[in-house]
Amino acid sequence: MQPSNTVFIDWHYAGDPDPLYGTGATRAEKSLVWIAGLVAALATLYTYTTGAFDWTWWEFGIAAAIAFDIAGGMVANSLNSGKRFYHTPARDDDPRYVRLLKNPYLFSALHVYPLIVGGLHGDGNWLYGGVWYGLLLAATLAVLQVPLYLRRPLSMLIVFLVLVGNTWVIEPAAGFAWLAPALFLKIVYGHLVREEPYRPAAEREKSA
Repeated sequence: MQPSNTVFIDWHYAGDPDPLYGTGATRAEKSLVWIAGLVAALATLYTYTTGAFDWTWWEFGIAAAIAFDIAGGMVANSLNSGKRFYHTPARDDDPRYVRLLKNPYLFSALHVYPLIVGGLHGDGNWLYGGVWYGLLLAATLAVLQVPLYLRRPLSMLIVFLVLVGNTWVIEPAAGFAWLAPALFLKIVYGHLVREEPYRPAAEREKSA
């Protein structure tokens, strides 16, 4: 078992607001986000060289940007610094945009990627985009309505159902078989579930 003095839980942070990583993120935490985002973006761009999809260069660019944001966001939303930032009330000196982003309903609603992919890469398949976007909003509402102790297991159940639906029920847009599961992992499990923000022991020494 890891010694208890190597980490501690700290819900308080100081400094400029950082909606991407969460204020106070360490270099290691930020590096994990960039690794995930770059791997996803580069993998998408690699398909351009193989001719796997009949997209224009700018469609590949948009696909790579979406992959970067969702993959990087999956990791960013699971960072302890991110958990601390988004699961504490806005501070009195926080700018208005921070207060808006800390609204979980709005944060989820901003992720319109299914609509973009359905309309642009799915040959105008707005039904595909609308269904997944609607399910994302419904899942957000469901998770936030249950007691805290049920949010993590419910979100995992939702992700499992998304995997099943994405595999056998709703045909994914070409090149985006990963989109729905990754998006729900990013938002429903990563962003909405409140978890203790463990911080490195070095931070406790600085604050002592």
